[in-house]
Amino acid sequence: MKRIIMGTVFLIAGIIHFLKPGKFAKITPAFIPFKTFIAYFTGALEFIFGVLLLLDKIRNWQLSAMQKFLWAVFPANVYMYTHQKQLGLHKLPGWALLGRLPLQSLMVDMLEDIKG
Repeated sequence: MKRIIMGTVFLIAGIIHFLKPGKFAKITPAFIPFKTFIAYFTGALEFIFGVLLLLDKIRNWQLSAMQKFLWAVFPANVYMYTHQKQLGLHKLPGWALLGRLPLQSLMVDMLEDIKG
């Protein structure tokens, strides 16, 4: 079940990156260059991760790569929370953006459970 949940989350996130790359480029921390490329690249990775999980064609090294990926994009979640107003996210409740931070750890743990 966790494999299907994580696969669906990754697949949907990957698709949204391609539908709205500007929004993902905007939440990329200021010190990172090539924001639009990064938005597409991370979207492609998420899409691939989602497909692999949903098709149950996944290896432990790929699960480890997914966990590392989640930690690599973690600064974007912190950036969203700490730069709410500058990013035009002031309409979202702060608790919702703050809640994304522990969610990242939960997703890493779910991938660990899939590894078995």
